Amino acid sequence: MPSSLPRALASPISRRAALRGLSAAAMLAAIAPGGAGAARKPAPDPVRAIYMNPEITTDRAGFDRLVALIERTELNALVLDIKEAAVHYDTGVAFFRDAGAVVPRYDAPELISALHRRGIRAIARLVCFKDPATVVARPDLAIRDQFTGEPWRDGGGETWLNPFSEEVWDATVDLAAEAAKIGFDEIQFDYVRLPDGDLSGADFGPITYDYDARTGAIAGFLGLAQQRLVPLGVDQSADIFGYTLLVDDDLGIGQDADVLAPLVDVLCPMVYPSHFPEGSIAVPGHPNDFPGETIRISMDSGAAKFGDARQLRPWLQAFSLPWLREYTAADVRAQIDAADVAGTGGWMLWDPTNLYQEEALAPA
Repeated sequence: MPSSLPRALASPISRRAALRGLSAAAMLAAIAPGGAGAARKPAPDPVRAIYMNPEITTDRAGFDRLVALIERTELNALVLDIKEAAVHYDTGVAFFRDAGAVVPRYDAPELISALHRRGIRAIARLVCFKDPATVVARPDLAIRDQFTGEPWRDGGGETWLNPFSEEVWDATVDLAAEAAKIGFDEIQFDYVRLPDGDLSGADFGPITYDYDARTGAIAGFLGLAQQRLVPLGVDQSADIFGYTLLVDDDLGIGQDADVLAPLVDVLCPMVYPSHFPEGSIAVPGHPNDFPGETIRISMDSGAAKFGDARQLRPWLQAFSLPWLREYTAADVRAQIDAADVAGTGGWMLWDPTNLYQEEALAPA
């Protein structure tokens, strides 16, 4: 955000050795506080949130508009980017400052205070490994292209920090811990995975790129975050592909929901109906045209994995893709109702343009 908003502000195990030889289950036992069976604090109360993109909502008036929507409706939380294309507040974490990856857009303590005064939960969304800004300054920490030696690029032309790098883990957790100390109620890790798609030519370093290595890396990172953040009293969540609830593996990206669940308070599957290919679930057409049914099927599958759906807080679709049917308030409401009936730990609405349809929401 521009200047119209005032500005403000250890590794538990030998992780490298663990990644070389331990299974995902052994990694969990090694990194979880008190061991894999340690008691965990209860998940947060049901959260009903909208997302704020600080590259779109760029002034205080826009922020106040979203806050007013929350106050008028059943919403009770705001998800705010602290890091995506860059770190969006004036961080003191030297790793990102030295990389020139800090573009302050808002005063984090001031916005958190404004939310808390109104009883609104403040959730910090932190994009982890997809990080072109940092790669510019630290190409040594990037996934490499084995043919050119340059940073590898995904199908969209973006570069990634290497999810197997302990230095990347530590810096990302430092940022999360700083956000917790500033006052965010929850740290939500996004892109907490390996790249999907065509990985031909991608060089992750001296590892065997298999299920155990992939899930071990993501579990290792989240385990480190859990150890650092639990003493700070902040909740933790992780965004995962929606399809992880329907399969029993990691989709090739290190996200096995069963492995990750013990390491966070809430899993946040991105179950946007538009993102399910036609024929991928049992609906009579493209899932985009069956929003309520898509969420119901996904949450039922998640509940079967975990015994109930309380540790799931899905991201719901509040946007339209230009090549599919436009989403209406009724489509958004159908998803909300399906999540509520499933007994989830709440839900969150995603619209990168921040233009939410109030008629989809129940009044306060």
